[in-house]
Amino acid sequence: MKRIFFASSLAASLLITGCASSPTSTDRTQAADTADTPPIAAAVAVPAAAKRKVVLALTGPKAITESKDWGEFKREWRETFAEHASEASVAYSFSDAAPSPTGEDGTILLVDVADYRIVGIGARIFFGAMTGNAFIDAKVKFSSLRDGAAFGEQRYNTSSSAWGGIFAKMTPQQVDSIASNIFMDLGGAK
Repeated sequence: MKRIFFASSLAASLLITGCASSPTSTDRTQAADTADTPPIAAAVAVPAAAKRKVVLALTGPKAITESKDWGEFKREWRETFAEHASEASVAYSFSDAAPSPTGEDGTILLVDVADYRIVGIGARIFFGAMTGNAFIDAKVKFSSLRDGAAFGEQRYNTSSSAWGGIFAKMTPQQVDSIASNIFMDLGGAK
């Protein structure tokens, strides 16, 4: 009986402490004049004057924006970007609707969420692999707060492996990774 308990405990420990995966950004693209594939760029070019203020908004298909945890997902983005903006000394606001140009210098970040799955830290700790994968599939459009001119866009596809156990990247860490990349593009790396 002790051997069965030991073997079960060992198997559970290995399951919970698997390797972590890290979120990645893909398809970083820059605005182009054609409808064809835009050129791939290392970062979106944002003018210096537009780097001092950021307005963030999230949107997506109706099925996404009406899901039961959309409010929690938006809260995660709002709070994470507020922290990054504060650390980068960038003025920041969150908009519940797609922002319109205001005539002042700044950058509108319109995040178009194609799909996501929230996995929180508590769920990952208590349930490990059984919580499933956290992921975010989103496109971030950078545009001028002054006149709405497009600066470019980036596509982010983040995911974690449920088999990463408690160390796999959960939704908060994935949003944090996206925010870090965006603020690096704005010249105010965290």
